[in-house]
Amino acid sequence: MVDGVLLLLQYTTQILYDPARKKEPSPTFQTERDTCLSYFSKWNEANQVDFVEQLLSRMCHYQHGHINAYLKPMLQRDFITLLPTKGLDHVAENILSYLDAKSLCRAERVCKEWSRVISEGMLWKKLIERNVRTDSLWRGLAERKGWIKYLFIPRPGVTLRQHKFYRELFPKIMKDIEAIENNWRTGNHNLQRINCRSENSKGVYCLQYDDDKIVSGLRDNTIKIWSRSTLQCCMQILTGHTGSVLCLQYDDKVIISGSSDSTVRVWDVNTGEMVNTLIHH
Repeated sequence: MVDGVLLLLQYTTQILYDPARKKEPSPTFQTERDTCLSYFSKWNEANQVDFVEQLLSRMCHYQHGHINAYLKPMLQRDFITLLPTKGLDHVAENILSYLDAKSLCRAERVCKEWSRVISEGMLWKKLIERNVRTDSLWRGLAERKGWIKYLFIPRPGVTLRQHKFYRELFPKIMKDIEAIENNWRTGNHNLQRINCRSENSKGVYCLQYDDDKIVSGLRDNTIKIWSRSTLQCCMQILTGHTGSVLCLQYDDKVIISGSSDSTVRVWDVNTGEMVNTLIHH
């Protein structure tokens, strides 16, 4: 029976391929087509696939191209749109969260559903947060400009902004970064110097700074804390090391310094008092 149906369909495909055929199929073709479809619907999936493979093997290249064009949109799936209908919004958001800024802009314009997923998933906020975590320039800008308070877990009293805020913030950040990088390339910057007045013109080995102060470790065994605003006022001089201060790090409570005297010393960042000494390092 299958061979008979194949012969019948081969005949109908020849009619289908005939360039001179009319746009409206003939009654004979419709009857024969319906007969084939009736048989086809009775078979299981494996038999249906086998039948279609046999049918395709009897077609010419032009017909294959026509069928390929017909199948292509059927095989495509907009999974970003489909996932939320299955209650999997978080999966769609996670997939799109891997996009860079240029791709995220394009994704927003695909359709309303993609735009909704990006908006409700706060993906521009997540992209900014990812850059702040991995790029020191982004981190510095976030702290200096103050918008870091709107990132990650918001601080008490800080209202979480809407998606539009982060969408508009991103190009502003990029503009700032471009200006900074251009200034470095062209030498367009203001150079300010601090005279450390180190003994016998000995140099600075290390430093760390924030918006308020600069903490420097000097070769003359001292740690000096300078006002960031004036750059001239030495706020404190920490003494105790008997060798050059080679490294230091501080937070809001303590300064920890390492010296060529083989000690690590801990200082109170507010009072400048030495609170601990670790030897043999």
